[in-house]
Amino acid sequence: MDEKNAGKPKIRLGKKTASTLQIIGKQVVMLLIAVAIVMIFLAISGYSPDAVLIGLNRAVTKDLAGSIRWAAPLMLAGIAVCIPFKAAVFNLGVDGQIYMGAVAATFVILSLPENMGKWGLLIAFLAAMAAGALFALIAAAMKVYFNTDMIVSTLLLNFVARLFTEYIAADVLRDADAAIQMNASKMFPESMWLPRIAYFAPSSANAGIYIAVAAALITAFLFYKTTLGYEIKLVGTNPNFARYGGMNSNRVILKTMALSGAVAGLIGVIEVSAVQHRLLAGFNPSLGFDGIVVSLLANNNPFGVILSSLFFGVLKNGGNNMERLTDVPQVVTQITMAIIIITVSSNIVIKKIKLRRRMKKDGSAI
Repeated sequence: MDEKNAGKPKIRLGKKTASTLQIIGKQVVMLLIAVAIVMIFLAISGYSPDAVLIGLNRAVTKDLAGSIRWAAPLMLAGIAVCIPFKAAVFNLGVDGQIYMGAVAATFVILSLPENMGKWGLLIAFLAAMAAGALFALIAAAMKVYFNTDMIVSTLLLNFVARLFTEYIAADVLRDADAAIQMNASKMFPESMWLPRIAYFAPSSANAGIYIAVAAALITAFLFYKTTLGYEIKLVGTNPNFARYGGMNSNRVILKTMALSGAVAGLIGVIEVSAVQHRLLAGFNPSLGFDGIVVSLLANNNPFGVILSSLFFGVLKNGGNNMERLTDVPQVVTQITMAIIIITVSSNIVIKKIKLRRRMKKDGSAI
């Protein structure tokens, strides 16, 4: 042993820590590549290449509250997608579960007496989680008992939930006494508003970010420290071995979808109680589908989801700022965001190609 290094302790990183750091490194690299591609696209399109930098810089330095506002639902959406994806169960119905959570929370908040205060809000949160979980279990039960394709069932259930929400907001709970008529419920009592972050007042950045981080940490504990987490991982990576080991794959599917739906329901109640303060027919800008990209970019790692959601929060807010501060029109802004999403998601495609090549090579070797 080298005498110079004999007395120095060796720093050894655990596998999970090393994996998380590797994910962070890949995210940073993909982000830089994405920004470079966007700048080239803007230059070719006749716009100033630094427009994207202006938007992103403002989203971080001068409008951090706006970035946090979007990071919270994106983080929860990423977790909602991450949980079933880990078990190779594809939940494309997060948007529908968000809607159902919002509807359930609205019914509870408008039904309870105002003096319930934050206890009433807690009941609304529980109702939203239950509604999201039950709605997710519809697709899970169809898969378990009728072998229905979950990609198709969860995707179609989104339309059911969206139309149901529009009906509730436009008819059942519509505020007929409002000065400006719109498809929305009555305003919630202020005592049942989820608090906004005082430091960023009067922005819409709210306590949902704390709930989102807590959900991510709880999910990490579930994955790495519990029996259910081990079952989820094993069913996702080697279902045959899991079955031979006595694990019930159908039960795992039901559990993961229920957990996923419950997390998605949280997004619904946070959006209506902290941001809108009422149920709006079109309050959800496809946060569930954004959550798919957030989760895949993080390689379904809950710690990675925290970082990737913060990035996409900055990206979403930066796109809005880029449109306001530069001459880049809204359509180009949307194209710019699409380029970034495709670029950061390309790592997934590369992994799939490498895996297929490896499988073909192993098959030919046999």
